[in-house]
Amino acid sequence: MERFLQRTEYAEDRILGSFAHLIDDQFFGEKKDILVNDENVEYRVPLIAAMIGSFLEGSGSSDLAEEKKGRVLVLTEHEESLGALSRLLAEVGIGGAVVGSEEEASRLAERLRSEPVVAMPASIFLSVAEHEYFRPRDFGLVVIEGADLFSERPSEVQRKMWGHLLPPWERRAVLFAAHVGIRTKNTAIDFANNPKTVVLNKAQASLSAISTSMYRVASEHKFRVLLSLIHEQSMRGSATILVFCNLHQTSREVEARLRLNHIHAEKLSVSAPRAKNEDLMRQFSEQQHSERDGSAGGEGEPFVLIVANDSLEALPSEFTPVAIHYDIPLDADVYLERVRIMQPRNAAMLGLVCERYEVGLSAITSRFNVRFEVEEPSQEMLAYPDASEGVPLELGRERPAVAQKPSRGHEGRRSEPSHGGVEPPTNQRPIKDHAVSRRTHSKRGKHDGEVLRDHRDREKHQSLYAMNTEERLAYFRNKYRSILKTPAGQPQQQDAPSQAPESSFEGSNAAANGGIVKRFIEKLSPKGKNSGHDGA
Repeated sequence: MERFLQRTEYAEDRILGSFAHLIDDQFFGEKKDILVNDENVEYRVPLIAAMIGSFLEGSGSSDLAEEKKGRVLVLTEHEESLGALSRLLAEVGIGGAVVGSEEEASRLAERLRSEPVVAMPASIFLSVAEHEYFRPRDFGLVVIEGADLFSERPSEVQRKMWGHLLPPWERRAVLFAAHVGIRTKNTAIDFANNPKTVVLNKAQASLSAISTSMYRVASEHKFRVLLSLIHEQSMRGSATILVFCNLHQTSREVEARLRLNHIHAEKLSVSAPRAKNEDLMRQFSEQQHSERDGSAGGEGEPFVLIVANDSLEALPSEFTPVAIHYDIPLDADVYLERVRIMQPRNAAMLGLVCERYEVGLSAITSRFNVRFEVEEPSQEMLAYPDASEGVPLELGRERPAVAQKPSRGHEGRRSEPSHGGVEPPTNQRPIKDHAVSRRTHSKRGKHDGEVLRDHRDREKHQSLYAMNTEERLAYFRNKYRSILKTPAGQPQQQDAPSQAPESSFEGSNAAANGGIVKRFIEKLSPKGKNSGHDGA
């Protein structure tokens, strides 16, 4: 399939090439009928055209060698796809009859009888099948584009259509669907021969398509290297840069320090007013357009947008071509969410791998089977001037959310605030311990204090950043057990030695308490009282 893509305008699209490889491996390599679950229709037509070319090329040497089985029928639910398919088939030199209506089918009757490829809307299939010039049982491969929409048709209509075609075990079948629900799966089972689902995830395909550079940096040097990378990207004409942080507090610190270095920096927060976020993204996009048009000059003024993990959902897909991971996320799924935000073509990602979050890099490479070249920063990067060094920062903290809706899955994400999406003032003093918390909430009663403590304990245990190294490793061993093939009992075996001293300590306490109780009972007993009296 990839060879046919090379003949089209999509030859340089690495994501499309990755999708073609996945389909090629299952449909042609494993010889399975497939249900392709893709996110949108933009890649369907070139994939269908490449699949048709590969099928027609190999049909002469396969078990579908009969002439009538070496043809392809495409039924589409998106009629706008027909024009694009007709153009691509002509581009790769494949003859085809693409019709959009029953009248057009009657006019091209001879071509429908002889062309190797026939494509039409699924809505006119039954009407066209009644004419002698169209013989549906001549097709050895049938493609349904928009199977999720097709599955909404009445079951009796679907059965009539299957009756005109060869049975599933005598032909091949491919279905494309943006959403795979119960109806779509049932349609695929009825229409194809034991189909396998192939998921085309654009963000995951972008992992290998996006140029990525990682630098191993000690925590105390991270900010200097960040400043150096921002300056380097600005010199290259990419002054609009997205910076990813793991924690919200880190994003506030990075914003403050960048401003002290006279760099235009803004923090995007999911809890901020929507209008403010939209205005920031509009400014960011406008400067990007200026850079592409050349109106910003060779070296533009840097504009850095900072986003923590809990605010990634506020950004649209394919938002920026350049991003820097100030922190490496500990969970690989968060890294994939960051990749979703990148523009797949000519994009660049840079990462700072410090000792605190280096375990996240291992989780990413294990989960997605990708490898990053981690290099050491140059001396110039480590010595880059930092005007914020030694300057005290008044960052404050956000008010803790109590009894809010639970976390939605991203690491480090806190519950949404109850103050209408407006962030609290930065000079707000944090609650330092449970004693202060109890005094602060004394008027609300004991119950509110317990709710606050329970919330903090729950938040602490849910956050990967509250774990020590061993706890993080155990978490990832369990999550990626099928990939790492680590025995489930291994973490428990490591924790076993630390339990022995605890149990012996509890035993000594129990013995001491037992002796005190015994003496107390003897003193209260009549015999004990008499003994005490005689002794006096």
